[in-house]
Amino acid sequence: MKITGIRATPVAVPLRLNTADAYLRKGPAVLIEGVLEVFTDEGITGIAEIPVVAGATIAVELVRSTERLVVGRDPADVNVILKELYSCYNLNHLHMHVANWAINSIERACWDILGQKAGLPLYQLWGGGFRREVEVFGFIEAEDLDEIRRVASERAGQGYKVIYTKVGFSAPEYDVAMVRAIREGAPDPSIKIRVDANQAWDVGEAIQIINQMEPYGIDCVDQPVIMYNLDALKTVKNATRVPIAAHESTWTMYDMLRVIKENAADIVHIDPRFDVGYYGARISAGIAEAAGIPVICHAYYELGIALMERMQLCAACPAFTMVHQIGEYEYLKDDIIKGGKIQIKNGKVALPDRPGLGVSLDYEKMALYEELYIKEVKEAGFENSTESPLYGAQFTRKYLKALYE
Repeated sequence: MKITGIRATPVAVPLRLNTADAYLRKGPAVLIEGVLEVFTDEGITGIAEIPVVAGATIAVELVRSTERLVVGRDPADVNVILKELYSCYNLNHLHMHVANWAINSIERACWDILGQKAGLPLYQLWGGGFRREVEVFGFIEAEDLDEIRRVASERAGQGYKVIYTKVGFSAPEYDVAMVRAIREGAPDPSIKIRVDANQAWDVGEAIQIINQMEPYGIDCVDQPVIMYNLDALKTVKNATRVPIAAHESTWTMYDMLRVIKENAADIVHIDPRFDVGYYGARISAGIAEAAGIPVICHAYYELGIALMERMQLCAACPAFTMVHQIGEYEYLKDDIIKGGKIQIKNGKVALPDRPGLGVSLDYEKMALYEELYIKEVKEAGFENSTESPLYGAQFTRKYLKALYE
């Protein structure tokens, strides 16, 4: 089998979201993503999602530029192709944190091809499933306390056992108030709360805030301090009773090894789009398994393709024992895959029995949402600015915040 061509398409899918209360974004209420198709001479097409963290044009064009390097290759050489792409794009000399998300889509689409060729779902191709359904959290994207209470009650009623929100945008007192509001909306103590600071706090305030949140039933706190300072992360871990999860600190298998060697976190995150594709994510999962550290599968602005990419990974790797991320998927009005949105029942996603990734594209929806992207995003000037600058600021939020208020 040979790769004969690729196609990368930007799309924008509408969200059920009150943009006035959506502190993570601005502009149109849409989720923007790139969709990759890899074609073969046997008529099998593999698909993957391309995150658009640096803007859809940059991400999609970067993937399109790989065509000259992958056409004529056998997708069964997927690991070799991935390593060669990292070499050709200088991602080993520079850092892979951004460009790898786009480049990895080639690898992930090749695995979809191989699964379809073998007649097996990816998790079976990788050696079998440790779980046939994957538990995910309920996401709240809101700052208004009444809205937080309302959505928390809704998520609890939908069967989610962990409710998640972002923190670190406002005063520490407000972060604690947000957690209190979630608990008021979901009073069942078996439902846990997870917060993600995205590096926004310094060590002292992280310890203080986490200790104030603890009585409300915290599942864990994601990346409370800057990703580069593992001593700081470890200090917070040792000074609090709430489990601390490394997220940005474990973006790649190389970072994972450092975090575990330093004993800097209780829990780690893995995302096949952040890491060196499925290849790196599965290695990272093996490192975590060997260290006896549980894994959360991270999510980032995804449609049904990327959701299923992560579910296949969660099924195949035993260390993925936590409740996993789901991102904005609950807020999506629609999807680009046949059959519409993937169903989440009682906070769980079932693994498909179909070979490969298990989902395929609805081309009518693709055309509809490519047009929406062109009109509502690109032509409207939101190509690189649908995400709130404060969210992207991460650990620089303290001194950039005044510029955006």
